[in-house]
Amino acid sequence: MYTVLLADDEESVLEILKRSIHWQEMGVDTLLTASDGCEALEQFGHGKIDLLITDIRMPRTDGIELIRKVKDISPDTHYILLTAYGEFEYAKQAIALGVENYLLKPVVKEEVEQNIQSTLNNIYRKRQSSESLLKENVLRRWVGGMIGKEELNDRAAVLGINLYQRAYCVLCFVKKENGSMAQLCSACVGNFSAEYDVNRFWDEKGNYVLILGGKKFDTERLAEKITSLADETQTAQKVSVAIGSPVSQAENVRLSYQTACEAIELADLQKAGVILTGNEGISSMDVDLLTEEVRLLFYMTREETRVHGYRHLAHKLMKEASVQEAFTKLVRGCLLILINEFSMKQGIQERVWREAVPAKQPQNPQELEHEAVAFLQNIYVIFEEYFTSYTPIVQKIALYIRNGVLNGESVSLKEFCGGNGMNPAYLGHLFKGETGYFFNEYLTRCQIERAIVLLRNPNRMVKDIAEEVGFTYTSYFVKRFREQKGVSPAKYRQELLDKQNQGGAL
Repeated sequence: MYTVLLADDEESVLEILKRSIHWQEMGVDTLLTASDGCEALEQFGHGKIDLLITDIRMPRTDGIELIRKVKDISPDTHYILLTAYGEFEYAKQAIALGVENYLLKPVVKEEVEQNIQSTLNNIYRKRQSSESLLKENVLRRWVGGMIGKEELNDRAAVLGINLYQRAYCVLCFVKKENGSMAQLCSACVGNFSAEYDVNRFWDEKGNYVLILGGKKFDTERLAEKITSLADETQTAQKVSVAIGSPVSQAENVRLSYQTACEAIELADLQKAGVILTGNEGISSMDVDLLTEEVRLLFYMTREETRVHGYRHLAHKLMKEASVQEAFTKLVRGCLLILINEFSMKQGIQERVWREAVPAKQPQNPQELEHEAVAFLQNIYVIFEEYFTSYTPIVQKIALYIRNGVLNGESVSLKEFCGGNGMNPAYLGHLFKGETGYFFNEYLTRCQIERAIVLLRNPNRMVKDIAEEVGFTYTSYFVKRFREQKGVSPAKYRQELLDKQNQGGAL
């Protein structure tokens, strides 16, 4: 299915195109309209658009300038130009920009349909064997740490991705409510391309991602430049940008992407400014054990046990050096739980900041203890609402997996179905549709989460932990652990123990 955007300042032309063309028969499921170039550009900040049909002469931003800007932020979009007889010189400029065809006004229905169908066929063929689509997939796997070094090198050589820069930095653009990212994204791509290698794509969370490669990065300078461009494009109230930590090797790009995503996950996007900054003093490892302790409490059925656990957790938080840092760590941990557990739910961050985070955060240990318990109780209300929104059988599968991993028992979809008289293919499809995870994908996440807790014990061997959480082969456990946490279990434990010895972890 395709998304098409019609841009023309003549309402009558838009109405003719909207009503006379058999869009659905051609596979177009989303038809968007804009009355000028600026409005059209904003549409590109809301998602991918396959085909742009635009007039040349429009107020504010004309069709030629619109196409130039769109090429920066959405290189896979195709174009058809609407033009009058006297505008052919402009049309030639557009053809040089990659416009596939131009249509003369007044438009003729049959000619329009024929050209649209031809362009959609080109899009379809490109989707089947598209270098740009392959590149987008490789970039997603690169920042997610889901591609091996050898495969990345092979793909990069073919796709023109430079893996030999001295440094890399990931920028993540996230739109605020009713915002559009297109103008700021376009401005940043154009500006940074003069100094850095720029690779861009949309990630699975709906963020627009730039991977910058260059000699070195000054994040303060990047932030100043982005803020200036946001002011110039008047998008400061519409978009926020998270700047990941600069890294020195291509294989560590995932760490830069991870820190950028964490800054987004922690932010209250209704109040956030242009630049989102994480808490540099709090690494992901700082919240891992806290997150797993909270997650375990949330899956307990007895309210009395949960509340006792909240108080015990709050008491431990009181002992940390910084009250603000301890509470921030708790907020981040709970956000990560909700985002990871309920990946299909929208607006989690906004809801947490609106319903659970106190307007005035705790200033001393006594306030921290009280506010931490209240916060956890509020978060559990959201957690329970989301979990019980699953169908009963999906709830049962999730609990089966979690309890099995917790108790060191064998877990498999086939075994579950055998005990419940159900079809594995159907249940796997149902589970994926509601949770966003395949059965084995969810199982692996639970296994790694449990392993994090077990790694706290320095006397436990990695191979024994792998076996306890359900992995047959230690090498496979190490591979999956590295994919999720960025380092091997052994290195992770050493860093964890170092933090504990410094008094920096729960």
